[in-house]
Amino acid sequence: MTTNANKYLQIFETLKSQIWTGEYVAGQQLPSENELAKTYQVSRITSKRALQELADIGLVERHQGSGTFVRRAFKHYPRTNQLLLVIPFASESGLGDYITGVKEILAPLQQSLVVIENKDFTFTTVADLATQYDGLIYYPQNLAAELPQINQLLLHHFPFVLIDKTATNLPVPSVVSDNTQGGYLATNTLIEAGHQNIAFLAQSDLTTTLNSSATYRYFGYIQALGEHDLTFATTPHSATALTSDHFADLLPALRQNNVTALVCEHDILALQLLTFLTAHNVKVPETLSVIGFDNIAQTATSQPQLTTIMQNFCEIGRQAARLLQTRMANPYDPKAAQITVPVELMARLSVNPEPTI
Repeated sequence: MTTNANKYLQIFETLKSQIWTGEYVAGQQLPSENELAKTYQVSRITSKRALQELADIGLVERHQGSGTFVRRAFKHYPRTNQLLLVIPFASESGLGDYITGVKEILAPLQQSLVVIENKDFTFTTVADLATQYDGLIYYPQNLAAELPQINQLLLHHFPFVLIDKTATNLPVPSVVSDNTQGGYLATNTLIEAGHQNIAFLAQSDLTTTLNSSATYRYFGYIQALGEHDLTFATTPHSATALTSDHFADLLPALRQNNVTALVCEHDILALQLLTFLTAHNVKVPETLSVIGFDNIAQTATSQPQLTTIMQNFCEIGRQAARLLQTRMANPYDPKAAQITVPVELMARLSVNPEPTI
């Protein structure tokens, strides 16, 4: 039995296909509501719904009294079946295996993946980029600094997805870890172990990058302290000041504030800290407990093995690849999904109950 809903979908899918195959080109007028109603033998309400749905996904523009037109900037690039992943570190560095997750999605679709570092990512025009790739998964190092480049991709409707960093209301699909929950989980773990004076250490400037992953981790740290009525907290300025000049001012500050535990912005910083503490005969975890963030490969072999917050890099890659497929199917859709992937505690040997000395 054919229902009005089926008829609406039939009209919608037929027109959408005709736009993507070039039967209707940029700026061309589509049949009117009345014409579609007559052709498909449906009510005008049904044909109007189909046209409105096309407008809702960004393929057409509707002008009262004039009709419905394929959007003026509409352009369809030939498919290359090749996608680009841009990350700020070498793929073999062990800093985050997004590639495995991405390839799991691409393999059955017979799409290939090219991986390059941010320093090598340049393009003259978006049109040139589109001759090589169908879409892009992009890990920005500094979202604010790279916003002009992101804007070009966005304004020219090139399919892309951000990973690791995004900003509230930025109209770009993105996949990030739950950094706030991670900062909370790390801090709460230390609180449950009996620590009360807990410091947060960072290398990112928390005072100028309010949308960074490090800042969200700091927010989670503050949230956990507040929930347990703990009043000592590292300020955003001191979080970075204490790591400058190879931790030059760290130990005096820790002693002055009776700090017994540290949450680090990321594992690389935490591993640097372990090396520093060992050189200064500060025992971890007997004197200081330390938690990192990321669960990079080196944390399993550090001395001591580092307790850390585990990001699911493979899942981020999978989710980003799925979002990119949706974006490639229609880069004009104004809806931009932003997905947050949960994190987990990887408990190892760098956390002890609060020392009694």
